[in-house]
Amino acid sequence: MMLFSFGKRSSVSPTDLTLDEIWCHLSKVQVRRRYTLTALGILAVVVAPFVASFAAAASPWYHGVKWFGLALILAAFLGRSWCMLYLGGHKGAELIQQGPYSVSRNPLYLFSVMAVVGIGAQTGSIVFGLVLALGVYAVFNYVIGEEEVLLRKVFGSQFDGYCARVPRFWPRVSGWKSDSEVMVDVSGLGRTVRDALPYFLAIPVFALIGYAQVSGWLPVLLRLP
Repeated sequence: MMLFSFGKRSSVSPTDLTLDEIWCHLSKVQVRRRYTLTALGILAVVVAPFVASFAAAASPWYHGVKWFGLALILAAFLGRSWCMLYLGGHKGAELIQQGPYSVSRNPLYLFSVMAVVGIGAQTGSIVFGLVLALGVYAVFNYVIGEEEVLLRKVFGSQFDGYCARVPRFWPRVSGWKSDSEVMVDVSGLGRTVRDALPYFLAIPVFALIGYAQVSGWLPVLLRLP
């Protein structure tokens, strides 16, 4: 696996880097991730007021998509909190392979993508949600590759075995396993809940946008299924 940074691969093999160099590189990647996701978020905010569903605002399809999106947002909120129960303050100190981490190596990113689909679906268009999620997934996919360099450097064959058993992103529920007790990091769980609560702001925001579109205050330039 080669190190890369959003579209440009490095010619340096991770085996030639020290652990400190990989940590430093990863911190830069995480900064780029935040900037890239912020840019995508701004673009979505600019575009969303002019996007609407093919279906009429009073139709069952329109409301069904919005309710489906709300269910995804709620599932993402609960899922991210669930992940933090298993991280329990051990993130980076040991390789977590229990609970959600026994069915997906990156469940936090998976739930974030679900949230993005749900947020986009508040327009009444499932396609808009999927397009947003595809952009976010592309960013996460790069970041996951960089994180795997560090994990392989730190945990070696243990991480290789984990990769062989558990999918990188999409879950394999047949692999579920969990201890009967887990250590909970209350402060970490609180931060996760706080960071995920803004997901629900999409509901009133898109409701206002929809009202403005129906009232003729905002022109609809693109209609999607």
